[in-house]
Amino acid sequence: MLKIDLSTCTKCGNCARVCPAFVIEIEDGGPVEKYPENCIECGHCVAVCPVNAVVHERMDPAGFPAVEDPGITLDAFNHLARNRRSTRRYKKEPVSRADMDKIISSARFAPTGENAQELEYLVIDDPARIAAIREAMAKQFKLLNALVKGLYGFVALAMGKKEAQRSRASLARIVAKWAEGKEAGEDPFLRTAPTLLIIHSKQKTFMAQTDAGIAGYHVMLAAETLGIGTVWNGFHQTFCKINGGMRKVSLVPKGHNVLASICLGYPAVKYKRNVHRRPVRSRFVGTGES
Repeated sequence: MLKIDLSTCTKCGNCARVCPAFVIEIEDGGPVEKYPENCIECGHCVAVCPVNAVVHERMDPAGFPAVEDPGITLDAFNHLARNRRSTRRYKKEPVSRADMDKIISSARFAPTGENAQELEYLVIDDPARIAAIREAMAKQFKLLNALVKGLYGFVALAMGKKEAQRSRASLARIVAKWAEGKEAGEDPFLRTAPTLLIIHSKQKTFMAQTDAGIAGYHVMLAAETLGIGTVWNGFHQTFCKINGGMRKVSLVPKGHNVLASICLGYPAVKYKRNVHRRPVRSRFVGTGES
């Protein structure tokens, strides 16, 4: 799979050093593709070569633009991260196709374990489909609320009394909120979001769930730069894992697992201050300065 031009190769050995699968070995004449069957097509060997002597036959050379300084300071990044809040009130219009293309294109560059690149993205903004998903979630919440009520003693034993009380009260309020405000447009399930992004895959690797978490946050930060609000919908994600009907109404391909569900839209409410977080708990083990 690799073509190495030994006439221009400087024999620096970096291609072998950075290869995560130990495909390349350095011999007397220079680097040799010794174990091609191990290649995960990460492109490290191509990207590290100072003289463009390495070409991967499965990768377009044009897909390796030169590294550039993005000009982003740590302070600027922290401002972006702190400005992003979970949005739970949206305007009615869906996220434009152009903006969604930009967001998904950004998520494309999120790293994946073993370079599997197995994640797929499903964007739903059809109002009828969104309404059907919302109704399906309402049904699941009603069922869950009834189960927690009927089996509360077991729930308290499993979760602890305090958490069980909180869960019971929260579920009851969500179901009541839906019943009270459905006609007025209240939406405790998709939070009035006009667009739902589902990240899914056949989950061929054990890192798929983690990969989706990383890609999901890429989505959220990219959306923030475009003035688009987001909220991670853990309920939809969980219901899809345990209920075939939810997967069906959400148009998830057969045999695929839902790894992330993210609501998106243009915020109906603008925040004036960024997020507050408790001080992080950290521990250092090493020889660095105290």
